[in-house]
Amino acid sequence: MALVAAGGVASAARGQEPTTRPRQDIQGARPGFEERDKRMTAVLDVSASYRFRGDLDNDTGSVGIFRSGMGVTITTPVPPRNRLSVTLGTEQSYYDFSSSALLVAGDPQPWNHIQSYTVGANFATQWTETLSSLLIGNINFAGEGSAAFGDGFTGGGGAALILKLSEGFDLTGGVYVFPIVGIDWRINKQWRLSNENQPGLYLSYEIDEQWRLSAGARYDYQEFRLENDNFVPSGIGSDERVPATFGVDWTPTPNVTLQARIGAVVYQKLKLRNSQRDTLGESDVNPGMFVSGGLVLRF
Repeated sequence: MALVAAGGVASAARGQEPTTRPRQDIQGARPGFEERDKRMTAVLDVSASYRFRGDLDNDTGSVGIFRSGMGVTITTPVPPRNRLSVTLGTEQSYYDFSSSALLVAGDPQPWNHIQSYTVGANFATQWTETLSSLLIGNINFAGEGSAAFGDGFTGGGGAALILKLSEGFDLTGGVYVFPIVGIDWRINKQWRLSNENQPGLYLSYEIDEQWRLSAGARYDYQEFRLENDNFVPSGIGSDERVPATFGVDWTPTPNVTLQARIGAVVYQKLKLRNSQRDTLGESDVNPGMFVSGGLVLRF
């Protein structure tokens, strides 16, 4: 079964794993939200990461990747027992291929600057003290230059149920293009196991009210359109990866969290297809280190 989280940050969380990809707040819709979210809130999430240069396994060259992202999630209660959450965000990715790097013969620069823009929303209803439901929708534009707003459009929607199995243990199940599986387990006051609103799993330890340590991994997949003047006109690029991280969060005030991460991309595959989705070339990227950081502001 695949794991998927539908694109923001959890407004109720003190901190969660930074990612430059905007993602919706699914875990915030767990049972009890009508008591937690009694007013409109907004969360601004800014982050950046750098994947140190790694060799392509087809022995043609290497690539380094810098990403930056920003997202804002606005959540408001909808009486009597509903909740609306809207996420707007962008991710900018810069691929630095070496002059000899090839996915397709004769194309030394498969792509460079990929821009992505996301609009998403979810509507939650609390049915009982232990059960809530979630309707999800998402629109995304991703690609090179103007291609992002043409053929780079994708969208999806779905629904999920969130069940509170016990105090501090919530399980999410549903369908959003792929099956959705989510877990949020407060093991005790300091330890927590959660997928952090994304397809992954993280174990965190809260030292005190200001400091939090975490470790885990997630699955990322991005598909984007290439411009007409690319070597493969209107082609389709994709980046599939699994980053594993160790990090620290510092929350000096309830409204501000600073995040730092170090880790390794343990798996990564770049693929290039034509506009008919026929694969023209692909290559794994050797595992390599990356660093990332984030800033979360709550209003």
